[in-house]
Amino acid sequence: MLSNGSLHAARAPEGPSDASLQPFAGDSAMGHASRGPQAFGTVFGEYVPGTPVARLDARVKIVLLLLATAGVFSAGVPAMLVVWLLILCGCLASSRMRLGRVLRGIRPVAVILAFTLVANLVSCDGRGTVELVGAIGLSPAGGLRGLMAITRILLLVGFSLVVASSTTATQLSDACVRLLSPLARFGVSVGPLGTVLAVALRFIPLVSEELNRIRLAQRARGAQFDAGPLFSRIGVWASVFTPLMIGLFRRADRLAEAMSARCYDSVAAGKLPAPRRLAPYDRLVLALGAALVLVLTILGLCW
Repeated sequence: MLSNGSLHAARAPEGPSDASLQPFAGDSAMGHASRGPQAFGTVFGEYVPGTPVARLDARVKIVLLLLATAGVFSAGVPAMLVVWLLILCGCLASSRMRLGRVLRGIRPVAVILAFTLVANLVSCDGRGTVELVGAIGLSPAGGLRGLMAITRILLLVGFSLVVASSTTATQLSDACVRLLSPLARFGVSVGPLGTVLAVALRFIPLVSEELNRIRLAQRARGAQFDAGPLFSRIGVWASVFTPLMIGLFRRADRLAEAMSARCYDSVAAGKLPAPRRLAPYDRLVLALGAALVLVLTILGLCW
């Protein structure tokens, strides 16, 4: 799907000299994407090539991420979550991720984490162990339950950042198509699905950069996003999202023209990538990782 070179305009380029972005050369935000395969990683975590995790096949990382998700949710005691935290620290070290990047990745869910902890810690039905005012009290058991829920969310975000920081958009979409390719025998449109995934991953960093550029431009014109009443703030943000949507439609038209110029049609979209075997290093990591996750999942369920 992506290896046949028919969707160069919608994929992350393999190098800064890739000429496939020439149809978009007039677009400043699209021009930023020619920096290389780091475009996807800069959104979810800085892409760091050459690390042990980056050398892994993307299929192995996706499978291990799914297995780790099941293992994290099967951990029913704090001790098992501590073990998963140690594993996450090892993965972060292997991918050479900086702590600042991890904290910035967790920042969008900080409000949800705080609300989860407070909702489980504070009891309003009079069943709280520590009474505060009237029926309002604190429940240490609920607080521990909320803390474990927060830890699970942090673990999932951390493992996802490890995958994002060591995998380009092209590798990720190609791996998803390869993993889903057996479903094509049952009539599932895996090829077009991979095309949609490739386009979506390709445009995530572009939309983010465009949003920041328009917001900075509006701020330079005197727009205040964090001051004034609620309706005033909505109006200010409307001045950002309106040109953003117009720009997205413009990019969609250019992408359609580029794909049409490359004779990209439904037949090309339905093509699947050629089969590719895993390297011995990938097989070893997959076997060891799956065995470790299986052991931890069984211990989490039986503890």
